Amino acid sequence: MSATITDIPASSPPPKAKEPVVPEATNNLTARLLAASTLALAMLAGFASLSGVVQGAAWLQALIWPVFLIHFCAGLLRGVHRVRWLALPVAVLIAGGAVFLHPTMRTTIPGLGIFDWFGAVLSEGTLQFSTQVPPVAYSRYVEFVLLLLAVLLSVMVEVLATFRRLAPLVLLPISFAPVIASLFKQEGAGIGYVVLLILALLGYFALLPYIFPAKGTGPGLPSKRQLNILLLTAMVCALVMVLSSAFMPGFRKGMLPEGTRPSGDLLASNVDPLLNLGRDLRANNGSVAFSYLTTSNEPVYLRTSVIEDLSATRWEPDEGLLKSAYFGDTAMDTDSDVFNGSAQVTQLRWNDRVSSPSLPIPDRSFFISGINGPWNWTKETSVARLGGDALSNTEEVTVGHTQMNLSPQIARSLGYYGDGMQSEIDDVYLSMPEDLDGQFGQLLQRTLAEAYEPLQGPPTNDFDIAVAIQDFLRSATFGYSERTPLREGYDGANRQVVKAFLERRQGYCVHFASTMALLARAAGIPSRIVVGYAPGEPTGETLEAGDLPGFAGNGLPADTELTKFEVTGQQAHAWPELFLPGIGWVPFEPTPGQGQAPDYAPEPTSSQPPAEVPEEQNPTGAPTVDDPETQESPGANVEEPMADTAQDYGWFIFAGLLIIALILAAIPWQRTRLRHRRIDRVRAGGQSAAQALWDELCAVGADTGTPATEHESVGDYTRRLSSTHPQHGQQLQLLRSVIEASFYAQRHPDPEDTPAFVEALAQVRTQLHHELPLGKRMLGFCFPASLRQRRLRQVASAQTVR
Repeated sequence: MSATITDIPASSPPPKAKEPVVPEATNNLTARLLAASTLALAMLAGFASLSGVVQGAAWLQALIWPVFLIHFCAGLLRGVHRVRWLALPVAVLIAGGAVFLHPTMRTTIPGLGIFDWFGAVLSEGTLQFSTQVPPVAYSRYVEFVLLLLAVLLSVMVEVLATFRRLAPLVLLPISFAPVIASLFKQEGAGIGYVVLLILALLGYFALLPYIFPAKGTGPGLPSKRQLNILLLTAMVCALVMVLSSAFMPGFRKGMLPEGTRPSGDLLASNVDPLLNLGRDLRANNGSVAFSYLTTSNEPVYLRTSVIEDLSATRWEPDEGLLKSAYFGDTAMDTDSDVFNGSAQVTQLRWNDRVSSPSLPIPDRSFFISGINGPWNWTKETSVARLGGDALSNTEEVTVGHTQMNLSPQIARSLGYYGDGMQSEIDDVYLSMPEDLDGQFGQLLQRTLAEAYEPLQGPPTNDFDIAVAIQDFLRSATFGYSERTPLREGYDGANRQVVKAFLERRQGYCVHFASTMALLARAAGIPSRIVVGYAPGEPTGETLEAGDLPGFAGNGLPADTELTKFEVTGQQAHAWPELFLPGIGWVPFEPTPGQGQAPDYAPEPTSSQPPAEVPEEQNPTGAPTVDDPETQESPGANVEEPMADTAQDYGWFIFAGLLIIALILAAIPWQRTRLRHRRIDRVRAGGQSAAQALWDELCAVGADTGTPATEHESVGDYTRRLSSTHPQHGQQLQLLRSVIEASFYAQRHPDPEDTPAFVEALAQVRTQLHHELPLGKRMLGFCFPASLRQRRLRQVASAQTVR
């Protein structure tokens, strides 16, 4: 009798009763709040890069709380299951509240609805952006436009962040502000703000797998190891950005030419109503801005704005002056009469439509026709400004104005009899910049004494003082240059700029006009600075008034001849006006070689527009720098191709660095992604859990230089690792028992027990990595051997199938 002994398989444990699943109240709230914070930081960092596009940083303070509240509240609500549908409505509500509670919206005009007032405020803000060359002067309207843009982009970001597939696209709206800064900001977007934005976005992308966890995985946060990888990636990205910023356009300087500004035609370079003409002139824009026909036999200067207060930090037009509102053709309330003056007519023409709300018109204008819509008139400065409808509908404007026919003898006589008129002038026209130590005032007095030297003493009347100042500035002592002020750091206009100009004695129209205005005030003569256009260039065309509609209605004989002129961006100009007793405001031309000196104050000798003052003609001994932009020399034509070649090499270097950075980032990312997929399979339990655990253990060994051989079993490999790393013998024994039980006994890991297996694997991996030298550890991180082995196995498997 024989007995057959058979192994009786162990009975499987009875299935556990399923506990009722209680839905969680939150959906990984911590990760979502952290992600919301990174989005808010990225958005604010992007807008901070506009600090050179808009003057100052006061506007940024108005953006901080609305942007932060939009993202934080949306992230908070999205992390609570029952109210997550409220995230977007609340974000929109916060955005709308921030806009309509802005100070510009708190005061409305009687009879004008809230939405009409909103349109008016928005129109005013966009007009200020479209008429100024960056940096745009800060105003509440500019702040309002930036706030509106920031909250709109923030809401757009939250819409994208709602969906798993669209979440990475938040990069697009967040990048809007830095792109604008890189185009228009003179020094570029600023690498610091861009690096901060990139780091915030890296944090957001690192949190995405935990905001939208894969199926079967629970909520959580990145582990310490993942945070270290993120930190290393952030350091590499920041290093690449800093290195590339040294030669990339957009970081070291703006990508568009200086003087360019956004407008209705996308880009424009019309005259800036503030004293930023240096950027207008350096734009080298030779395109025709507009043309005009005039009956005047004298050059016609066209004004767009007037600066009265020269005691402020930033010189700009006074928006508080009394304005008269008109519509369409109008005779203005103005004092246009002048002794021995003659009425003239000038017709302005644009190819398409008016490109700027500040209408370029002659001084002492008394009648305007052709404006199709509302416009404002400032009597004190003789400046006209178009409204929104008039700006888009006006193509031709006809202006009636008075031409001043003045001679030195008449000016002196009128000054003698009208000496009492000066008391009528506002004190702002005599105010001087702050001068605590008195050095600036002494510099002005020394300059006046130098201007009086040819006359052997101060003149006895205001007119002769003004002529002496103009002649001094137009003499060979000073030189015209658009580049020297930029290189030597005194571009623009204020007290320090004028001081530097009087020391170096090289500059462009703004410097000459500002200096003459301050010298006149130092001599007791009221003055102001006018910004607009020089007369332009004659085209050689002439027309008779009878051939043009509207001129006969202005009382002109039909055979009156009009001469045509064309005005380009290069005619952007500034000049001073001085108030002379008995006459009123009288324009002067102190800039050498620019415009035309008036007949009542002709220059004593003809002056050409020198690019730079030669050293021997510079009596002050101030250092001068050769300007390749304005001097023609054999070497001047060599630098630009070399600069272009260097820039091309710079792009190649940047492209190479970028490719290397992408490779260095892509391979570790692939390894990390593969490890996470295996860990997810382990946590899910079941038949594939042990295989994923074994694959990851082999990958860890390969990456740390202790790979499993091709025919080495689970037991042999874990025993070998235990002999070399006895401190982790317990963890390796646990992993071996789990894997062998699944492979040979079909006892697969239960999901409830898998956290212990994952933790044991993590401890083994951390120890093996830390025992490596730093060089091998970095090499193993950047180029993990497990990926190469996996690729070889895939190739071998494919060949076997064939």
